[in-house]
Amino acid sequence: MFKKNLVLYIGALIFLASCGGWSDNNKAQYLKICEKKDLSNEFCQCALEKATANYSDFQSAMNDEIGSGEIFINCINKEETPD
Repeated sequence: MFKKNLVLYIGALIFLASCGGWSDNNKAQYLKICEKKDLSNEFCQCALEKATANYSDFQSAMNDEIGSGEIFINCINKEETPD
């Protein structure tokens, strides 16, 4: 079920992708879609933080499925690892 949600999440982000950097609207959409997929707020914030740090704009992040997958895996592992 989690993998299905993750695939839907990635697809929705690609659909909503726009050019021109990380606008506040892009970030809000990213978080809204993530949270709608029943992913935790901590996970969504982690993924957004890593995506904005690794990509110059929203479109670049959405076009790199492998890189986005690595970000998601990294954030999943972060959630599973106790502090």
